[in-house]
Parts: sequence; C-alpha cells; structure tokens
Amino acid sequence: MGDVKDILGVPRDGAPLPDAKKSKKKDEPKLVKPKGMSREAFALLSASHPLMPSQLMGDIRKKEGVAGLKEKARRDPRGVVTFEWRKFKNPARGDGLELEHWVKCFRDAQGRVTPAESGEYSFAKYNKKPPIPRYNDEEYKALVKKEPGWSREETDYLLDLAQRYELRFVVIADRYEFPGAPERSIEDLKARYYSVARQLLVGREGGPESVANNVLVRQPFNAQHERERKRGLELLMQRSREQDEEENEVLQQAAQIEAKRRAEAAARRAAAGPAAAAAPGSSGPAAPSAREVTEFTNEEQPGVPPLFDEEAQPKEPEKGAVARGALARELVEAVAARQQGKAAKALEGALAEIKMDQFPRCPTRAVCGAYISLQREVIELLELKRSVQAKQHLLAGMKRSKREEDGDDNLAPKRQRK
Repeated sequence: MGDVKDILGVPRDGAPLPDAKKSKKKDEPKLVKPKGMSREAFALLSASHPLMPSQLMGDIRKKEGVAGLKEKARRDPRGVVTFEWRKFKNPARGDGLELEHWVKCFRDAQGRVTPAESGEYSFAKYNKKPPIPRYNDEEYKALVKKEPGWSREETDYLLDLAQRYELRFVVIADRYEFPGAPERSIEDLKARYYSVARQLLVGREGGPESVANNVLVRQPFNAQHERERKRGLELLMQRSREQDEEENEVLQQAAQIEAKRRAEAAARRAAAGPAAAAAPGSSGPAAPSAREVTEFTNEEQPGVPPLFDEEAQPKEPEKGAVARGALARELVEAVAARQQGKAAKALEGALAEIKMDQFPRCPTRAVCGAYISLQREVIELLELKRSVQAKQHLLAGMKRSKREEDGDDNLAPKRQRK
C-alpha cells in the first residue's frame, strides 16, 4: 500500500493534502495583461519576471495604441503607398503591344498619385540580345568560306532565324524551312553559324592573333564531337538499372584488386629492406626479373595478362583481355630497368634528345611494348656508337704508329739532302 500511496502522491499516514489555493500567499500581486500585449507573450510572464517600464509600453498606453505605431512606421516623404492598374509597353516588342498590370505608386497630401519608378518598363534591363554577325557583298566574297550545300540565300535565312530566336538552336531547327534545302540537324546549323561568325571575326581583325582569346577562335565548334556526345548521352540514358549495378560491381572489384596490388607491392618493398640495391636508372628498390614479372602477373594478379615473356619480348595477351593502367606501367618500368644496366644515364640522355624521356601517358599493351622496343633499339644504337668509336680510336692509333715508322725511315735521307 505504501508504494501505491507514493505513486498517487498520498501521504502514508492518511493526512489530508494541503489545499493548493490556501497555500498561496495572500499578499502576492496578481498580474494583469497590459493593453496591446498578446496572450502568448503574457503567458510567459510570472511573478519572478515582473513587467519593467519601457518606451514601448509607454507608447502602447497612448490613445492611438498599436495602430498609431503602424501609421508612424508607414510615413514616407513621397506619400502613402498605393497600387494602381496602369498600362505599359515592353520595349522588347516591336509591334507596340500595350498590356496592363499593377504599379506601385505614392499618394501625397494633395491627392496626387505618382508611380514609384518612372521611365520605361522596369524589366526592360533584362532584355539582352546576343550580337548576330552580318556581312555585305564584299565581305561575303572575301571572308566567308564557301561550303558545299550552303548558298548565300540559305546562310542569310539562318542568320535571320538566329537573330529572331536569339541563338536558341532547338527552336531554330524546329522552325527551319528553307525551300530546296536538305534536312538540317542542330549540329549542321551550329557548325555553319559559328563557322561564318569565326571567319568574319578573324577576317575583320586581320588575323587570329588579335582575337586569340575570343571563345569563337579559342574553342571552335566541333559538330562531330557534339554528335558523339549526344549519342553517348542517349546510350547512357538507355541503360537499365541492372547494367548500372553490374558496372558498379566491376568497378568495386577493380578497386579491391588495385588495393591488394598496392598492399603486396608495399609488403615486397618492406621485405627487401633499405639495404637492397636500387636498380640502375630507377628510384625504387631492385627491379624484379622478367620471370618474376611474368610469375607475378600470372599468379598474384588473376585476370591481368602478362605483357612480356622471359626474354623481355612483348607477349600477346589472351583473347578479350586488355592490360593497361598502373600495373602495366609498373611491369614496363621493371623490364626497362632490367635491360638498361650500365647504359641508364646514356639511355636517358638519348631519349631526352628525341623527346621520349617521359613515360607514355597511355600505358596500354601496344604502347608499353613499343616503348620497350624503342629503349632496346636506343641501347643497341649506343652500343654500336661505342663500338665504332673504339674501332676509330684503334684505327687512328695504328695510322699514327705507321706514320711514325715511315718518318723514322725517311729521316736520314732528308738530313743528307740538307
């Protein structure tokens, strides 16, 4: 029973509860809601937060009350704000069309009404039109290049539509109806328009140097690229959700394989230790042999075909497999470091002369094989040059010895002649 009384708040001894009304202090002042104060704001007040005199409460107690304050805030030197239904003209239209709308105005003490904004239509400042190039007879003959299938009349018609519809080529292609002309796509219309605009711009300036920073010259329109881009977007939009999920799964597997390859490469470098001798011409640890490269490719990286055989010769991968990316570059650098040997510095200088000192940007199997073949041919060329220089030095020494021997034999007769 004691627990039940505790839950209900009843004393255990059965004494009656004290009267909450009688427990209040008789001398506590009662709060009265001031005039002009909302009920919600007055409910936040209590005896511990008494009302403090303020300028706002003094204004509220005045005769005009809150209405007087609002009227005071609305005062404006131009008059009272009002709205009128007035006519207006849009300067963007050339037909003189008049429409009507509500206009903000001010009414002064005499009752005169004046609009808040005088002058033309307020939204006329947004009427921006792109400049459309035009040409005369002389410029068309001298500057505009003749394109097959495009006549001057059709070019003029295209420029008129471009000016009328402000380069909205989707609308231009929809409204394009030139008699006798074949069906023109949006890319065809863009290519012709931007070609004429670029030719006029360059011809009027006397050359492309002075307008090299213009977007028409710096980034000329490529119709074929635009068609391929739209075709790619169409193929992308036609993909199903299952195809997207399959592609995401393949990308996740590729990321896992790449992370595993990096971890294994880091483990091999850590196992080699700092005492391992670096391979000539490379900044990392000693490069593995061609057999190690092939075994690493076949065993530790499933699905990635080998690039080279044990003799460092390019090897054809399996059908349907493509080797490229960071793994291909690592394998090629290992094979290249192995075949360089002592000719690393000489090879680097020779490749710099032919501007091939940097690794190819696209490390596909064919590119990597060509790069290895190029290095091998350069090394063979350097060895041939050294061999030729050695033989030339040997031949020069033999000739010098021969001249010295001939000089000793002819020395006595020359002295007797003197």
